[in-house]
Amino acid sequence: MTKKETERELRKLLDILITGNPEQVRTAKKSIEKICNQERKTFHKSTHVALEYLSGFDQIIKVENQVAFASGLSLFFLSLGDKYFDKLVNFTINVLQHPNGTVREAIRKTADWLFISLTSRAHPSVYPKGKKLTEEQKKIQKEAEFQYLDLVRKIELVIDQYNDETERVQYIQDMQPSVNKSLQLFWSRLTESRSYQRILEKSRPLPAEIVLKKREIEAELRNLLKVARSGFSLEDVKDMIFNEDSHDCMTDIIAMFDTGRGAIGIQDILETVNDAWNYFPHKVLNGLSPAEKVLEYQHIKQKRQFIVN
Repeated sequence: MTKKETERELRKLLDILITGNPEQVRTAKKSIEKICNQERKTFHKSTHVALEYLSGFDQIIKVENQVAFASGLSLFFLSLGDKYFDKLVNFTINVLQHPNGTVREAIRKTADWLFISLTSRAHPSVYPKGKKLTEEQKKIQKEAEFQYLDLVRKIELVIDQYNDETERVQYIQDMQPSVNKSLQLFWSRLTESRSYQRILEKSRPLPAEIVLKKREIEAELRNLLKVARSGFSLEDVKDMIFNEDSHDCMTDIIAMFDTGRGAIGIQDILETVNDAWNYFPHKVLNGLSPAEKVLEYQHIKQKRQFIVN
């Protein structure tokens, strides 16, 4: 098909998602996938037609068709995510506040392509390993890092508006989460990734003493993991600390080293893991480490004393 023919066909299929019955919707989704697979180049050149429909989402009469449209946008988000990121973000945040939970879940799953767009641009693959990024890649990377932090901030601002929301709906079986929970799920998807950790660390210069201490701890952890013949990596340890969500987290980290296969004393493990806990970033501390929080507190205290004096 030519580009014009593809655009015409995609508009027809999007119209079916908006107005069709369940059987017609299923057929339309399969047809979109077929065009994507068989007419890949013209499909990607034509996906911009979906942008024309976003502003009319609230005018879709039936909830079932809103669900169909939101879920049917996946391949369009995949194609448009990089170039029209901000427009798709605004649409996503709006639909994530829809009163119907099934609609919210549909757009949340579709919006996973925004996460993929961000991570692929913020940390582009290079070959061979260690190859420097081109100036164009650096520019794209910087923009993606800004978009990543901005999206997280936007989601957090919206979540704040729903903090007093009564959680009457639990996420079990076929029941859907509340608006607050839908937003939290999307936020978690964004903030639990290693990419987000790297961006936070990169956006906030660390004091030299903390940088040196972190490098020392990282070297110790790598050595301990190697001696223990553990199946975990340094990144696994960092991820566990960053996403800590219970008192058992420290025990789980220690278990990564206590394999019984290496000659490592438990005291060595405890000391190194404790240092890692204090010097590696935690999501609950807004990406700071406990050591950084201490420095932050000391700085505020000194500033207050200076003002008083």
